[in-house]
Amino acid sequence: MKVLILGAKGSLGQTFVDLYKDHAVSAWDRDELDITDEDAVGEKIAKLKPELIINCAAYNAVDKAEEDRVTAEQINGYSVGVVAKAAAEVGAIMVHYSSGQIFDGLSAEGYNEDAQPNPVNAYGKSKLIGEMELQENIDNFYLIRTCWLYGKPALGAGGKKSFTDMMLELGSTDHTVKAINNEFGSPTYVVDLAQATRALIESNKPFGVYHLTNSGQASRYDWAKEVFAIRKIKTQLQPVESNFFPRKAKRPSYEILNNTKFIELRPWTEALNEYLS
Repeated sequence: MKVLILGAKGSLGQTFVDLYKDHAVSAWDRDELDITDEDAVGEKIAKLKPELIINCAAYNAVDKAEEDRVTAEQINGYSVGVVAKAAAEVGAIMVHYSSGQIFDGLSAEGYNEDAQPNPVNAYGKSKLIGEMELQENIDNFYLIRTCWLYGKPALGAGGKKSFTDMMLELGSTDHTVKAINNEFGSPTYVVDLAQATRALIESNKPFGVYHLTNSGQASRYDWAKEVFAIRKIKTQLQPVESNFFPRKAKRPSYEILNNTKFIELRPWTEALNEYLS
């Protein structure tokens, strides 16, 4: 099978390049294809004729998106529609990733796949535009919502450090580390996410919306505490509420995505232990 991976230098993109090495893989990042260039997208995908397109390209700077909405909406939103249209024209299946931040985070029970979106920040709004663009331009798609990713560091210039790697860095340099204890999500290992995505595609499940995260939930404080415990870091960890850190973008309090349609991924603590070991 001919597979095209977009955003191939990111953490998730690199993982897919490794995962699909038994297929004919084209790994494109921004240098190979700027997804905001509609003509280039149409031409290059038409020439390659991939059977599967996995879009890992994304604008992930949540706070910066508040001031740079146009760029966030172009990359996370309208460009998704451009890629989807090109994918449809060559008969490819398209996989695209969205976020728990398309929801308002008011439900402690989490959000099912059919829950009503209501983003509270510019980043979430840009991801919701991408969802709409995907569904308007292609029928054969898997829209996968996930949250709190970590894994192999991104190679591209636009990549950001995962929370896990930030905690490792802070734990080695600071005497006291503060972490938020009133925002909840499911820390998700990109290796588990990629493997579950491939299993989803190969199981011929119906096209549509899926939620894939490692199972269980945690606050940022819980996540940091687990990182320090696994690595035996002695730095003092202090819980604080979300308003302690001045951030431009509001975050949903409960970014919990309920998986009601596919296999459950392993507990987040087990996955984190593997990554850090």
